[in-house]
Amino acid sequence: MIAVPRASAALTTTLVGADLLLLADAGLDGNLHDWGIHAAFATAVFWLVALGRLALRGMPFGNHLAWATGMQAYAVAPHALPGARHAGWTDAFLLHASVGRVGASAVPWLATALVTGAAYGWVWSRWRRARRLEVAAGMAPGYGLGGDALIRPQRPPSLGTLAFSATAAGGSHDVLLLHGLAASRRVWDPVGQLLAEGGVTSLRPDLLGFGASRSIGTRFGLDDHVTALARLLDCQSTRSAVVVGHSFGCAVAVALALEHPERVRALVLVCPPVFRSGAEARDRLGRDDWLARQVVNGSSGASVACSLMCLLRRPAAAAVARAAHAVPEDLARDGVQHSWPSYRGALDALLDDNPLPAWIDRPAVATTVILGSADPRAPAEDVLGWPHENVRVLELPGDHLLPLTQAPAITAAVRETLDRPVRGIERAAAPSPNAAATCGVRQPRRERRRS
Repeated sequence: MIAVPRASAALTTTLVGADLLLLADAGLDGNLHDWGIHAAFATAVFWLVALGRLALRGMPFGNHLAWATGMQAYAVAPHALPGARHAGWTDAFLLHASVGRVGASAVPWLATALVTGAAYGWVWSRWRRARRLEVAAGMAPGYGLGGDALIRPQRPPSLGTLAFSATAAGGSHDVLLLHGLAASRRVWDPVGQLLAEGGVTSLRPDLLGFGASRSIGTRFGLDDHVTALARLLDCQSTRSAVVVGHSFGCAVAVALALEHPERVRALVLVCPPVFRSGAEARDRLGRDDWLARQVVNGSSGASVACSLMCLLRRPAAAAVARAAHAVPEDLARDGVQHSWPSYRGALDALLDDNPLPAWIDRPAVATTVILGSADPRAPAEDVLGWPHENVRVLELPGDHLLPLTQAPAITAAVRETLDRPVRGIERAAAPSPNAAATCGVRQPRRERRRS
């Protein structure tokens, strides 16, 4: 049985009754007859607008009846203007003139209003049920999640573990690898395989709200990420590990070390976004990414754009894969496997709660920082010009994609960290041509079959 909101049922029933009265006698005044046609069309448009708002913003209209009445009044407004009933310019009033010329019968428009109202009622009832289940599970209601999460509840992190890849079927893992913003665990596949070849086990999760962990959680602050990671380590019987972060994953790694120092043997931070101030972070994050720029500027269009991408996730993933030539296809497709709240939460953490500057200045465990000499998003100068006597700094040739382009050098740094923590500042030499050939970007198996 289709559950329809009370306002939807009342509005549609009222409209049906009024139009049936208006259409019962063909000899009724033509102006009243036209009013019924345009009112029915306006009601159908309203339900489509309400459905779009719910899908893109994750929020229904506050008063369905008031909004629908206003839209109906707007649609029939030309009837109050003498001589303007079917003038061409009245199409500005919800296609007033064109709708009136489609046909003399309001029945098709009435049927359309009923169908769109029932469709909105079904989605609205599922949305409300999903949000109630989230609250019942002790979670915040997942507003604006987009895609399938619109009508399905998100899973609580306390009841489900993050999706992950591991190089060992069971037992403790030596290294925990954390990906960055709008990425997935696949970014660490080259390093994970090289570590495995040397007998080092690694755990590579999709962070809360990203990749295959997209349906877990409704809040995505650093403490939420830490809670989810601690649960994963417990489930994998990993008491402590060397934690390696890339980009936003560096902030999560430091947050884990601050909250659970006993779980972190040492840190390796690759391309950490170290900002001196919130203003600098907003300028840097919005410099070359339109969506990030809208987020940091507080634009409401950002949530609409991200939610639209969630609703059209498959074509969006295909478009990103075609445009991103520097990364493997599967990793590029994972770039849209997140929700608006998880993306926004990650950026907010870097803008307002970034623990990286204070940590690099005074780390609590042995820390190695790996920088890309040509990284526009996390410039090496941000760390090289910082007082950091207590951390080891490596500068490698490359941009922000060091986990893909410098996998052997990062693997070597991780293995050295496992053997013995070191301190000091050094600039790593460029890898030899043979090493570069060995560690180029590793394509996932599925992509190799396509090429």
